[in-house]
Amino acid sequence: MNKLRQVFNLVTRKKRIPFLNRVGIDIVHGCQLRCIGCPNSTLQPAIRFMAVDDFDTILRNIDITFLKGLRLFNFGEPLLHPNLPDILRRIPKQAYRIQTVGISTNAQHHDFPMLEEVFRVGVVNLLIVSCDGDGTKEEYERLRPPGKYEKLIEFLIKAKELRDRYSSETRLVTSTIIETEEGQKRWMDLLAPLGWTPVFRDWYVLPHSVKARIEQKPIVLKKGCQQFREKYLYVDFDGTIVPCCVYPRPFELGNLKENKFSEVLNSPQRKMMVKELKTNKKNMPVCGKCPY
Repeated sequence: MNKLRQVFNLVTRKKRIPFLNRVGIDIVHGCQLRCIGCPNSTLQPAIRFMAVDDFDTILRNIDITFLKGLRLFNFGEPLLHPNLPDILRRIPKQAYRIQTVGISTNAQHHDFPMLEEVFRVGVVNLLIVSCDGDGTKEEYERLRPPGKYEKLIEFLIKAKELRDRYSSETRLVTSTIIETEEGQKRWMDLLAPLGWTPVFRDWYVLPHSVKARIEQKPIVLKKGCQQFREKYLYVDFDGTIVPCCVYPRPFELGNLKENKFSEVLNSPQRKMMVKELKTNKKNMPVCGKCPY
């Protein structure tokens, strides 16, 4: 009986669709800011939106059993989407369980009636605001043009008020690139009374960003790609599967409006790209300039 059980477990394990740690879907392609650490600062893409029905199709074609984190952003600004509440309403209808739904925003688009509806829907349980610099108006606006420091503060106050009223379980977090302890203290002194939890990190020098062009550090390439080794999936606004969140679209791996995730995962195209990353990464147009 034990041997039969072992055989049964082995067979079902092979057929089982794996879980994913993260799915990043750019429901908005492009952004109204030109932050110096982001490739949008030089690529300057036109803003385009994912259709609500396409979003639903994409989620249904991710044929897994469990998703740890769904984030509705990669390089786009999700709060620009005119139908964001309708996007959110499609999420609970999926067959698989989703543990965390997150949105990251630059806090510069102030459609507060829509933000109120976002909290009313009750799907988002993590809201992240990016606010780089040392906590001063001058440094914030230098790093995130044409963002305004006063608009950031206004958003932090209003979003906290709406969260408390309609979705008290939603976590409020800020993400800040910081280089000094003084800057960290300045942000903490500002954010704690406003009810936000600060998270600090170093620079990611992303390919084709203004920051990368200014620094021009030598790149020591590693074989393969971390993003391919992790259980991650990234999707552009038109359903195109892209390999990572380091650069908007270095190459394409199929489309989730047309194919199941399992089909793309095992496709010859993806296998070819994995081989290329292992054997010829230095000659790949974008990946050959990527330090990650």
